[in-house]
Amino acid sequence: MAPHSLLMTTPSLSHAVRVGGFILLLYAICLIWPMIYPYGADVLAQHLLSLKLVFPGFQGYGLGSIVWGGVLSFVYGFLGSILLHAFHKGCCKG
Repeated sequence: MAPHSLLMTTPSLSHAVRVGGFILLLYAICLIWPMIYPYGADVLAQHLLSLKLVFPGFQGYGLGSIVWGGVLSFVYGFLGSILLHAFHKGCCKG
């Protein structure tokens, strides 16, 4: 069996999609957290700075930046899971 065929098995892809979705959910919570639990302007500035560092191209709470951050969140989770499965074959089996 070729090495790349191990990477594209259905369980690892479905797991990668679930991990990507979970990271996307965490991103959404991170965006709405300041609205749920308000804090000072200095903490909000640090929060936005950290989002800008983690998600290249993120500029703030504009629609384009929010969508781009969501796409990157999913991609980060998906690729991280694929890499985990590539290096640790047999993990995450039910």
